[in-house]
Parts: sequence; structure tokens; C-alpha cells
Amino acid sequence: MGGSIARGPVQRAWHRVALLRPELRTGGQSLAYFAADLDEVVRGADARPMYADPAQFFALTYPTFALRKLARDVAHRLDGADTGAVHRLNVTYGGGKTHTLVTLLHLFREGTNLPPIAAVSEIRQHAGVRLAPSRVAALAFDKLDVTTGMLARGPDGAERVLRHPWSVIAYQIAGARGLAILNPDAPDRERDDPPADPTMRKVLVVPREDDLSTLVLLDEVLLWVRQKVAQDAVWKDRIGPFFQALTQAVAGTDRCALIVSLLASRIDAPTNAAPTAGDLAAIEVEDVFRRVGDPDVWPVGEGDVAEILRRRFFTPDSLADPQAYRPWVVAALTGIQALDEETRIHAQQEEARYQKAYPFHPDLLDTLYQKWTQLGSFQRTRGVLQTFAMALKDAEAWDESPLVGPQVFLSAPGPEPLELSASLGQLTPIASAQDASAMGQDRWRAILVGELGRARGVQAEFPNIRHREVEASVVATFLHSQPTGKSGDLRQLLVFSGATRPDGVEIRNALRRY
Repeated sequence: MGGSIARGPVQRAWHRVALLRPELRTGGQSLAYFAADLDEVVRGADARPMYADPAQFFALTYPTFALRKLARDVAHRLDGADTGAVHRLNVTYGGGKTHTLVTLLHLFREGTNLPPIAAVSEIRQHAGVRLAPSRVAALAFDKLDVTTGMLARGPDGAERVLRHPWSVIAYQIAGARGLAILNPDAPDRERDDPPADPTMRKVLVVPREDDLSTLVLLDEVLLWVRQKVAQDAVWKDRIGPFFQALTQAVAGTDRCALIVSLLASRIDAPTNAAPTAGDLAAIEVEDVFRRVGDPDVWPVGEGDVAEILRRRFFTPDSLADPQAYRPWVVAALTGIQALDEETRIHAQQEEARYQKAYPFHPDLLDTLYQKWTQLGSFQRTRGVLQTFAMALKDAEAWDESPLVGPQVFLSAPGPEPLELSASLGQLTPIASAQDASAMGQDRWRAILVGELGRARGVQAEFPNIRHREVEASVVATFLHSQPTGKSGDLRQLLVFSGATRPDGVEIRNALRRY
């Protein structure tokens, strides 16, 4: 258990098995590359093909069980079944709320020719009924300016700038006729007060004239609610009644469904801050959806994260056959079992766990999902995928580990002065933001620079540590330390270190020395 590994399966670096997608290897992706934009897909203006083109979109989409179940429930409702009409999406890191809404948009939008792709087939099979052609009103509230409104597109392709959410929804469903239904005395002008349930129903049934169902998708609702009330307190008494009327109208209209994205927690203000008028309005809106809607839908579960990242980062062919990369999983586990008795005792279960997460070290994903999702900034950041993409691209040039672990967040090996990698540099402000005493300073950056320097000095004393295991342990300790008050232990560091098969005596001595 304590010595070096003389024999065992041959190792292969993760990037020689799981091949990075060409667009990631060349680098330079902006944050927008990793962030789905519902409004962009709806309007089709300058839309990125990876989201707007159903073939490219579903090639990247992993149909999790929760996503398939949601699609099934919506399909039954839009096909005429008397089932739940309102569904809430709750999300944290990797939650995929906008991706889920874009999925539903492509599945049910009128005229969409769904490609013969495995993800689509899985969803169809799980639904068990037709994916009813529908008129879709998709409102991304982060694009609805609280002062000037947004550009909305009607079913005939005509566009108009509108300021109120009920106007945007009505125009997408029924064009100018929808606005006239809302405001019959002045059909060319928006009404400023929220319409009641019966009026909204008149809009929602218009697509039935063309034998279409009606699907309403709402994204980033609470963000707009807070901003709108902060701008004009009068809206505190308008917003709640509107969403109450809308949910009742949807529930009372056949072949009509509404899906809304809500964040899993308040993230815009410190937990010890008094709630603002916007916060109170947001809570009221949440209560409306909780009273009317079905239980929360979590599109991505902890067990789905690895597959979602695989599809996004690596070429499909390189990971198409799990049996082809099983030998590399076994090779990594051979080293870990030599250092950790618990892994050895539960060898069969651990092999299945590592196989499911490959090429990622499952403990890395678990740490991020279980601990870092408690950090508000990490939940809010749409750059999580970008952070991983930068780490993988940079580490591909030097990392020889068989698994993607904490070491991918290290900078390339080289002489002093030591600097943090770009990917690790995106994580430190998130951790530093949890410390009220830091007063906006990124204290973790300075800490990690110093600790990684110490780790390099320790590694130099142990010639049989060849894969920067002590430096990687610094990163692992940092990841385990969040949120404030959490910590890791020696066993967790050994489990991360074992994949590269360091000498057992030396790695223990090096970690203790550090």
C-alpha cells in the first residue's frame, strides 16, 4: 500500500483518449459561445448555429431523465391531455435552464423539422405521444429593457418594439391581433395595466384556429422583476397580478403549457441584507408559480454533469464506446487503490463511478457540484463551462494524468515568477467574494500564488513525484475549502494524487511536508 507501483495497466493521458473539440483546441471562445440565448434563437437574428440549428443543437444535448420527463409532460399537455400546465425550472451550477427552454422551443415550434439524432429519438420515445406543432411565445426577460422594452416578432415575421411582458407574449402568439385583444379600444397602443385571466385566454386560444397548440417559455423572470420594481415602485402591484392571471389562463386553456425558469436561491444580495422592494416582488412572483405549478423541475442532476461536459468538450467519436476507454479507467484506479484502502475495498462500485465520470475525476465533479453550488456567484456565473474549457485547452499541452483532476487548473510548468492559470484566476474571485472582510479584494489569488510556490519547493525535494501532485493538492484543498468553513483531508488529496501512480511513501511524505 505504501510503495511504488511496479506493474499494472498502462496509463494514457486523458487528452489522448478524449479528444478536445477543434473549436476548443484553437481557443478564443467568448463567454457567449457557452451561454444559450433564448431570445437569439427565437428571433433567428445572428443566431449561433450551435443553438439555432436543431441538428447542431441536439448533437450537443444530453437528454437527462429530468429533461425527457419534462418534454413528455409538456407533450401530453399540448396533445390535449388534462395534465399539469405550469412547470418551474429550478437551477444551480450546470442547471441548464436556458438550454432546457431552447430544447422545448425546438421540439414544439411550428415548422421545425427535427433531425434524426439520438437525443431527439430518446425524447420522442420517452414522450410516447406526438410532439404537437405549437405556436411558441418565448420571452427572455434579460432582453426586456425596463425602460425601452424589446423587439418582438409575430407569427408573420413582422417585428415591433414592445415594453410590457403581456404585450410581447401576445404579439408572439397572435401578432397585431394579439395586441388588439389586450387593448380593443386602442389596438395600436400597448396597455399599461396587466390583463386579467379571461383576456389572456383569448390570446392563448388563437393558435387553435391553425390547429396549433400554445407554448409559453419564460426565462430570467426574477431578474427583470427586481429591476422593474427598483425603477418604478408602482410595478410592485402590477407584476404579481399579471403572473397570477397568466398562470390561471394557461391552466384553464386546453393544449396550452407554460415553463418558467427560477433560480434555486436568492443570489443578488448578501444574505444578511434587508430585502428590497424588488426582492419582495420577486418572492411574490415565486409564490405565484409555486401555488399553480407542478413540483420543481431540476433539469440536471448530479449524475448528469459528466455526460453534459463530455458532449460539450470532446469529439463524439473519441468517447462513443465506453468499453474502449475502460482500460484507462482501470489504469487510473490501480494507482488510486494503491494509496487508498477505501477505494480498494469498494473496487467494483468505484470502477463504475469512475467509468461514468471519465475522463473527469469523479471527485472533482462532486466537489464542484456539492460545495461550489452553494456559492452565489458560482451559481450565477455563466462562465463555468468557459472556465473548464480554458483549463482543458491549456492543460492538454503538458498534463499526463489519465484523469481530468485539479491539476488542469494549474498554469503550465515553467520557471518563476509563478502566475495563476487563466482558469484558476476565474475561480478565485468567486471564493473571495464570500469573505466580507476582503472588501472586494481577491484575497484567494494571493494565497494560492504563495501556496503553489511552496508546493513547487516541496516537490523538488522528492524526485519520484513527477506529475505536480503537490501543486494539484493545493488546488484540491482550495476547491474543498469552499464555501467558507469547509475543508478537505489527507485521504481526499491522496485519492486525487493516485491516478498518476506516484511513489506511495514519497507522496505521503511530500503532502505531510507541505
